[in-house]
Amino acid sequence: MTDLTRLRVLFDELGDYQRSLDDGAPLAEAKPAMLGRLAEAQVLLPPGNEHLWNGFRWWIMHTSAAAQQEGGDSASEPWREFLAEVDDVLGPAPDAA
Repeated sequence: MTDLTRLRVLFDELGDYQRSLDDGAPLAEAKPAMLGRLAEAQVLLPPGNEHLWNGFRWWIMHTSAAAQQEGGDSASEPWREFLAEVDDVLGPAPDAA
C-alpha cells in the first residue's frame, strides 16, 4: 500500500470515529485509536500540509464548547484534554507556531 493510499484509509477511519462521537459514542473508547491514527497520518503526511489538521482541531474545540454548554466544565474537560493530547501528537498548529 502506498503512503497516499494509507493516508486515505487513515483519514476515512478518523472520519468514522468523528461521526461516531458526534452520534454519542464515548470519547474515552475512541481516543486511543484516534491518537494512534493521527500519529501514523502525521508521519505519512507530506511536509507543508500540516494545515489539514486545523479542521480536526476545530472539530474538537467545537465539540468541547457544545459539551460546556450542555454539561459545564466537567463535560468539556475530556475534550480539552483530548485537544492537548492531539497537540502532543501533531505538534503546535501551524498558525500557533
